[in-house]
Amino acid sequence: MHMAATESGVRTAPVPEGFGGHLRSLGPGVVMALAWMSAGDLVASSVSGADYGYVLIWALVLSLLARYVFVAAIAKYVLCNNSSSSSIMEGFARIWRPLPFIVGLCAFILGFGYATYILKGAGTAFYALIGRPGDSEWGVFLSVAGLVAVTLVLLFTRRQYATLEFTARAAAVILLGSFGAVALIQGFDPVAFVEGLAFQVPESKGGIESLVIVAALIGGVGGSTTNLMYNYFLQDKGWLTPGHRRIQLIDLFVGIMVILLINLAIWVTAAEADVAGSAIDDVDALAMLLGNTIGQIGEVLFWIGLFFITFTTFPAYSYGQTKLLMDGAAHTFRSRADDPDELSSADYEKRASFRWLQGGFLLVLPVMFSIPAMPSFVELTIFVNALAAVAAPVIILAVIILTSSSRFVLPAYVNRWWTTAALVVVGGIGIWASYQAIAGIFF
Repeated sequence: MHMAATESGVRTAPVPEGFGGHLRSLGPGVVMALAWMSAGDLVASSVSGADYGYVLIWALVLSLLARYVFVAAIAKYVLCNNSSSSSIMEGFARIWRPLPFIVGLCAFILGFGYATYILKGAGTAFYALIGRPGDSEWGVFLSVAGLVAVTLVLLFTRRQYATLEFTARAAAVILLGSFGAVALIQGFDPVAFVEGLAFQVPESKGGIESLVIVAALIGGVGGSTTNLMYNYFLQDKGWLTPGHRRIQLIDLFVGIMVILLINLAIWVTAAEADVAGSAIDDVDALAMLLGNTIGQIGEVLFWIGLFFITFTTFPAYSYGQTKLLMDGAAHTFRSRADDPDELSSADYEKRASFRWLQGGFLLVLPVMFSIPAMPSFVELTIFVNALAAVAAPVIILAVIILTSSSRFVLPAYVNRWWTTAALVVVGGIGIWASYQAIAGIFF
């Protein structure tokens, strides 16, 4: 796609036309969808479906609605602000100068936490797919180390976003096909499915508090620092102007639908599996859900799905969370002579410090969590995502401020009252999820 350079040096893509043009332009939303999937969707949906059947489906739907509203608001500021910037961090700095660095540092720390269990999940899936040769405990560790080595080569030999978009598109097709096929073969209960949309929280069972599961679904999926990565995918795509708002909303909707369909397929499979009285505490138990239901093909499809979910996630996380840290630091510690517009268009990817932070702290160092005796994949996933909910209300409040006043966005794009109300509801969900996360884990 041809791009034109703006005065700040940012490459701006032309607005797509027609159905074919829109279809070919889709990308950032799909990249985000696959990144979001390993932020808790796979495990939370599997555990919820296996332990509680269809009862908690409402939490998944609510979380995705919250995510769409919140991320659409982030994109609105990126595309329609009145300062010619293309960074949400510039907006945070306009509210309170230290905020960008605080958010960036929080995102980077959480990125490390995400990487510890995402890498372990990818290694576990890859080791299962190659037949579990040798020592099973160290086999996962060696698989993780090999995958990280391959990832470093893929990311550092070309522009990273191009690699992320290509792998995300391919993985989305594979995931929809594999998990969708399993769900169709197994079937589902339509009456129970509809009843699962009713707001209710069942009694805890299966070894994990039900409210912690809900907090992980809503907190980890509805609004967190990971959603801010969409900002940088829009930059890489060249969507930087109000004219790109339409394609951005379509792109985000497609990404949300990818998440919904994959999650529902996983949820239905777990809900229909016969695991009464058993507790799911690792991915082998999750794979057995399919193996016991439709045979070995089900287990193989699960491992394929888990591999593509996790292998497309940790590269995107390492890229996006490192950009959040560096962009946040740049906007907080900039001098008065620095142009915020130029900071927003800075090419951090070319800097050696970016590669050391990304490769060292978010790819290589987390490999140690694949060593035997470390926490199980499921427990670590639920724990990290519940804690991540704590940051969501602060970020949501900042986004509400940025998009509700003509001081920050162009007058034509200031939130209508119903949009602000929806964002306030999302903020309330985040606060509730934060409380449940802390109460469920520590008390």
